[in-house]
Amino acid sequence: MSEGSVASDVVHLVLTYSLDKRGKLRAEAPLKFGTAREAEARAQRAEARFAGVVALSQAYDVDTEQAEETRILFRAGRLPPEFDD
Repeated sequence: MSEGSVASDVVHLVLTYSLDKRGKLRAEAPLKFGTAREAEARAQRAEARFAGVVALSQAYDVDTEQAEETRILFRAGRLPPEFDD
């Protein structure tokens, strides 16, 4: 790698949320996918089974571990405030 070049990677995640007995959102285990398209398709399929679901892509610099802005691919249902528009 040449000097000044940036090694970056992108993760594609689906985050799902269920409701606990008191009606509060509870995060389930995140699911990681190889592409944004796979993550978005999985989130769309999960929409009917969860209180809330969001698919996102996050690029980050491998060397510094600094993240770029998160790109929301799909969202549906009840989600935590950090996913509000």
